[in-house]
Amino acid sequence: MLLTSKAASQREFCNWAGNQTCRPAGIHMPSSEAEFVELVRLVRARGQTLRVVGAGHSWSGIACTDGHLVSLDRMAEVLELDADAGTVTVEAGVRLHALVDYLLERGMALPNLGSVAEQSVAGVISTGTHGTGVGIGNLSSMVESLRLVTGTGDIVEVDRESDPALFAAARVGLGSLGIITAVTMRCVPAFNLYERSWTLRFDEALCQMQSLVDRHDHIKFWWLPHTGRIQVFAADRTPREPTRVKLMHRIDDSGLLKPVFAGVLGLGGRYPEMIPALNWLVAATYFADYELVDRSHRVFNLPMPPSHLEAEFGFAREDAESALEQMRALIEWDQIRVNFITEVRFVAADDIWLSPAYGRESCQLGAYIGETPQWRSYFEGVEQIAWRMGARPHWGKTFFAGAEQMREVFPHFDDFLEVRERIDPDRVFSNAFTRRVLGS
Repeated sequence: MLLTSKAASQREFCNWAGNQTCRPAGIHMPSSEAEFVELVRLVRARGQTLRVVGAGHSWSGIACTDGHLVSLDRMAEVLELDADAGTVTVEAGVRLHALVDYLLERGMALPNLGSVAEQSVAGVISTGTHGTGVGIGNLSSMVESLRLVTGTGDIVEVDRESDPALFAAARVGLGSLGIITAVTMRCVPAFNLYERSWTLRFDEALCQMQSLVDRHDHIKFWWLPHTGRIQVFAADRTPREPTRVKLMHRIDDSGLLKPVFAGVLGLGGRYPEMIPALNWLVAATYFADYELVDRSHRVFNLPMPPSHLEAEFGFAREDAESALEQMRALIEWDQIRVNFITEVRFVAADDIWLSPAYGRESCQLGAYIGETPQWRSYFEGVEQIAWRMGARPHWGKTFFAGAEQMREVFPHFDDFLEVRERIDPDRVFSNAFTRRVLGS
């Protein structure tokens, strides 16, 4: 079962963004739950370690390992749809875009989605990935039950009633509690969204931010540093039929914008002094007023952007404006040239122990940047702001702090460790990332 050949041991894993690579001892693609069980038991017996990868869309080192790497790509089927109950059960490796298409064909949809749909279901759950809308939780909060192969090679099916502690831990489990093999999630009848977008001055947007969050089902803000302009995207459910989409969406869908944007990022990376002028050019091209009606997933999802780096933290909702002001001050005072948007989204409170939105409505503030010499100083500065304000990291994005900082911002951090001790006592699912953020 284990891949022990020289060729297998030399295979390298690289994530989507290209910023995380590793050379696992073996790469495995089981096609059944029984094969997962066999693999875990063999790895455990040998005193080795194992990590699971979905689509490799995380910027953090969460999937990297020098032990065994397990892909979910052969566990990617939709198992059951119960439209009356409003649930769909899937194998954990199914990609979000495939699930969205399956549901749409049957008149159903997920209540919310993030900006891209290339990730696996297990990946978005394990990292606390989200969309936007203060009345709607992240994708982990949509989980009704899941099946897990534990560190002892046992199979458990867990929900809120059967094992409340494990359920509170495993819905954002960082891949450290076992291998998720199947998930049952809530779904809803398919719906359309009316989206309107417009531009505000930076200070004007901050003044209106909280009222706009309350007023709309889904709201996000894009600030392009060095421009003083924020683009607002507001979307609400509507019975209206889809309308003709805006021109820029057509360009995005045709694939024409991505290479142009990639060229702009590359130019800014080579000549950082040009970034402010380039940002003004991008804002003048893309930031425009429009309105449209479309299927929910087409409003939520955007075409895959060019490769770039991301850091993100979940602030208390009421800290949104202050955090954004401090980010602007950081960029100006340290003269950091930032050639990508800062994104502001909002998520409902939940009861998941390692969720950035645990116990409070969350403002998810994403700091993005192309490959430039200042990317690390930018992310370190943003992280310092986050820690001062009690923010929590997005597990799939870049941050540098360790377990002691996690203990300060996640009230149930030690409860999570107790659950891990119970179901993975030998740390089969550990790697450098988990040792840093959870402690050795």
